[in-house]
Amino acid sequence: LEQTDIDYEESLANYLAQCAPLEELDALFTQAVTEVGRCMEKLQPLVQDEYGVEGDFYLGLLMRLLLSAVIEGDRRDTAEFMNHMTYPAFPDGEARAAMWDTVLARVERKLGELSCDTDIARARRRISEQCRTFAAQPGGVYRLNVPTGAGKTLSSLRYALTHAKIWNKSRIIFTSPLLSILEQNAQIIRKYVGDDRLVLEHHSNVMHTNETAERLDELELLAENWNCPIILTTLVQLLNTLFSGKTTCIRRFQALCGSVIVIDEVQTVPNSLLTLFDLAINFAATVCGATVILCSATQPCLEAAAHPLQNADRQIVPYDAALWSAFRRTQIIDSGSRRLDEIPEFALRVLEDADSLLIVCNRKDEAERLYRTLRAGPYRCFHLSAAMCIAHRRQTLQMLQNALGAIDKQDAPGADHEKVICVSTQVIEAGVDISFARVIRLAAGMDSIVQAAGRCNRNGECQTPAPVHIVQCADENLGRLREIQAAKAASLQLLEAFRQQPEQYGNDLTSDAAIRYYYHRLYAAMAKGYQDDTVSLSGKSVTLYSLLSDNRDFADADCPASGQYLLQQAFRIAGAKFEVFDGETTDVIVPYGEGRQIILELGQIDPQRDLAKLYALLERAKAYTVSLYSWQRSKLEKEARALIPKCGGSILVLQEGYYDENTG
Repeated sequence: LEQTDIDYEESLANYLAQCAPLEELDALFTQAVTEVGRCMEKLQPLVQDEYGVEGDFYLGLLMRLLLSAVIEGDRRDTAEFMNHMTYPAFPDGEARAAMWDTVLARVERKLGELSCDTDIARARRRISEQCRTFAAQPGGVYRLNVPTGAGKTLSSLRYALTHAKIWNKSRIIFTSPLLSILEQNAQIIRKYVGDDRLVLEHHSNVMHTNETAERLDELELLAENWNCPIILTTLVQLLNTLFSGKTTCIRRFQALCGSVIVIDEVQTVPNSLLTLFDLAINFAATVCGATVILCSATQPCLEAAAHPLQNADRQIVPYDAALWSAFRRTQIIDSGSRRLDEIPEFALRVLEDADSLLIVCNRKDEAERLYRTLRAGPYRCFHLSAAMCIAHRRQTLQMLQNALGAIDKQDAPGADHEKVICVSTQVIEAGVDISFARVIRLAAGMDSIVQAAGRCNRNGECQTPAPVHIVQCADENLGRLREIQAAKAASLQLLEAFRQQPEQYGNDLTSDAAIRYYYHRLYAAMAKGYQDDTVSLSGKSVTLYSLLSDNRDFADADCPASGQYLLQQAFRIAGAKFEVFDGETTDVIVPYGEGRQIILELGQIDPQRDLAKLYALLERAKAYTVSLYSWQRSKLEKEARALIPKCGGSILVLQEGYYDENTG
């Protein structure tokens, strides 16, 4: 349909006169064609599959990059015009290199102040120094494969800043798998960087925005666009940036260009997303010019995935037996099978010759049940899980640290003082700088077991390796947790192989050989196409990889437009279907601590008239939110007034009485 009376000719003349003349537009278009051509040339060597389907996928990512740049420019200009604001401008060119130099110098001074009076401290310093030296290498995909407790956060920060300075990178993006890890890493990084203006922390999305084709959602205009030198975010947000169809996520994709991306605990990438993840990282390193660092003590064999990560076998810190020996603080022991109600008795026996014990469970209800059984004993008992908001977990961790610190001040084990038990889910497994004398881990993936072991004898308090017990929970139901169930099965296969021939694994369940065996068994057990992210669509199972590449399930002879266009991917449908974890979640603000005051203030403002105050409240609310699965939300909605909508229904808050001060 042709629209009339829109003054097109006048608008065009004004644009050419005030923005750019036709000659400049033609030159820019020619330049863009050349640049896209260079990108296409870079993509060709990446295509490894027989039928070239990967090429279609990479082409789709290139289109996403172009769309991201358009959305960023449009939303930025719109936000500045509508809200009478100006986004902060950060240095570029030589000024940016000078900024990196200043921040790096500050970090180097602080690192120089760290004591180096123990074997572990000296080993951490050597690892850190190797990271700084390696930063002079050109960009690419590299692995930082060091033991738990080796100081990955500071070492990766040192690498990233040095690399950014030498190669004048646009920004540094740190990702963490859990909010609890992000909070702790953020504290460390902010302390060493020393300038909060340079750091953006982006995680929970409390605001649920709606967008129509006719009207941009005003709240979306305030969404973070990663326009900051140092970004601290979650793995979920990174994966959403790569694949989600929400324009707020697509908008951020352009921020990956020329960046340093540090992915902490890379083994937590869901196995169902390995194809999308591997190919996107290949694209980011090759086309976007990003340097990607994969951090983990249990590096997954991504080069053995169905669609491999390419050129990622280079280690920033190569294995060194002498260097690694300082971190051998535990011994992982297979302690057989027990029912859940038998575990408390076993735990108390383990605690007889120790002062502190950590029990890590696979399910929140398991952890809560064990906690309620054990808390009646003559010791201090703590509970941690994702059912608790960040502020609650932070406070509990502080009390736990104080209790463990009181034990450390005693003269000898077994002295007259309170012992400590903590029952937790996986939230304590990575990035939490805490140390227990003993650990019990319910059987799970070896990556989780090794992470749990990293909370035991962390600083070498015990001169001999401390026991970490693997217990198979005989009556455990992991039906809703398929990835944990599959990982547990692969671990049990490793345990059996280790029992028969321990020497093949260096008599160590955490050796490289053992971890490789685990991942190869894990990948081998996956059904064909599992790593491609299967979803249900129009009554049949399809993969997001297919929708984002050749779209063979729908771009067929029955599709009238099939073959008419270069691009036949189902971008919109794939973006709408993409989820990092199975099951849609909703973030709600809970009445814990300052959360109560935030909920009160939300009820007193008009979001249409006071967007700035609303945005400030939502920033404060991030530490007081909990994610609900759809079945949890449905259950609460059946309770009268359990969930209360605020700000026109875009924000949900939890009513008093539905949040437990101990378990969340």
